[in-house]
Amino acid sequence: MNSRVINGDLLALAAWCAGKLALIRLYGASLVRLAGRSGPRSHRNHKGLMRYREPSEGLNDGVSPTESISGREESVLLERPTPVEPPPTQGSPTQFSDQLAISAQQEERLLEMFFDVVQDVNPIFSRARFFHSYRNSTCSPELISTIVLITAKLTRYAFPMNGHVLDACIDQLLSSSLLDGDMFGDSPTLDQFRKACLLAFYEFHQYPGNQSWMRIGKLTRMAYRIGLDRLETIRSFYPDWSSISREDIEEWRSVWWCIYRLDSYSNLSSGTPYLIDEKLINTALMAGLHAQEIFLPPQSGDLWKLIREVTSNPETLLMNVHTITATAMRQAGLILRVHSLQAREKTISHLADVECHISTLRQALPPGWLNPSRNAFSNESHVDHHARLVTVLHLRMAQLLLAVLNCGKGEESEWLMSWQQVLEASQDIASIAGQWDSSFCLKVDPAISFVLFTALIFLDLHKKSTAISISNLVSSIDHHMTVLRLQLEQFAHIWTLPKLLALSFETFSESVSGPLSDRQITFILSRFEAPLHPRWLRFLSSTKEDLESSPM
Repeated sequence: MNSRVINGDLLALAAWCAGKLALIRLYGASLVRLAGRSGPRSHRNHKGLMRYREPSEGLNDGVSPTESISGREESVLLERPTPVEPPPTQGSPTQFSDQLAISAQQEERLLEMFFDVVQDVNPIFSRARFFHSYRNSTCSPELISTIVLITAKLTRYAFPMNGHVLDACIDQLLSSSLLDGDMFGDSPTLDQFRKACLLAFYEFHQYPGNQSWMRIGKLTRMAYRIGLDRLETIRSFYPDWSSISREDIEEWRSVWWCIYRLDSYSNLSSGTPYLIDEKLINTALMAGLHAQEIFLPPQSGDLWKLIREVTSNPETLLMNVHTITATAMRQAGLILRVHSLQAREKTISHLADVECHISTLRQALPPGWLNPSRNAFSNESHVDHHARLVTVLHLRMAQLLLAVLNCGKGEESEWLMSWQQVLEASQDIASIAGQWDSSFCLKVDPAISFVLFTALIFLDLHKKSTAISISNLVSSIDHHMTVLRLQLEQFAHIWTLPKLLALSFETFSESVSGPLSDRQITFILSRFEAPLHPRWLRFLSSTKEDLESSPM
């Protein structure tokens, strides 16, 4: 069996704590699947059914729950394996031998569930226009299959089938889209881009690692190739774009901003360069059909000026503020990545600039926007409340990253003040988590798990710091950590990524007992590169040994 590794460091981490945390029991066979390139071929028959073939008995789970995690075996648990094709046998059944039928009613019900439950996670559709196309049979069958399968998996829709069949179908769907030719062909359509966005989003959160990261990279480069980053420009020069209706252009824009968010989350979390330069985008933010076009500014310090413009359109307000706050978080992530590559004075200046930008942006937001509680007097819905909380988490995460950087770049006399700002930002994140309703974990982007995880790590460090001596503060930190862990667990019921982050935190917390001196904490902070950076994850799994061997 050929397997790919999510990340060598995640594997080392998993191997280190497998015995303690029963990794096999948590992940085991559910993440071990093989998908052959020969199936499943989804298609519609004359009765409107969509059929999938069940995997053969020999291609179910690649690892027994009783196997130990060591050496090569550990790679099987954390990554969707490389697709393998069984050798053809004359007259033998194909990989999906037992057909599964989804009725037209089940299919439509799952599509409805997608828009009711899942669509808000990273919106790329107009519900009304999608169902108009669907009921007029002009929607891509492959896109429909993708939505149906992913929705069924995430909502645990009850099919009269073995759960492994659905998993195998999704794995096959992901595997059949790995190559550029399979992903798009020569003339990518809107539906092909939508399908690619859904698969990239799903794989990033369900099978995190190099393969999902590269899928997002391919998708981003294809978007650049056809000009999604400059839609307003190419519409003026190319007849095939100028003839597209305003409604369709708005949907192309939604695809671009979906890719922008994927680029932001995947690269910020892994500490790698963004592929998209937000200063060189000539595609308008979401505007509705009659609103004025609004663009990200070429100067990052002007982000706050967009707030007044986007608040004039309630229909697209939350989506556009999400893009704006994600951009602010990107700026903090950029400094985190490059600070060790430039002079200390330049980093300090850059930090001060971004801190000013974020402070101004916060002040420009509508009254009550930063309130963790639901704005009941404004008749804020629960859905809008949680969508707003995500934007606040972006800003708090940006503040947290900047505070961590200040701990290493400021004067030694200012270290304690910067360390206090780390605590403040982490507590603010926990306060938001305290308002969370677990029923909305499918309605928001699970990438906020990175924010929860990062706050957890630094709260744990504060709890074990020798600078913390007030019992009431220790009790408060304990409470905030409990809230964050519970929210991470809520996301972990659905997605693999939060499970891995929770596992990483437990490993770190158990390995470092404290108390920790200021020098030891500074040493730990100096190793922080990004929430899911390979070197950071490796360090978390061996912090105790590194502290003991470091000259303190």
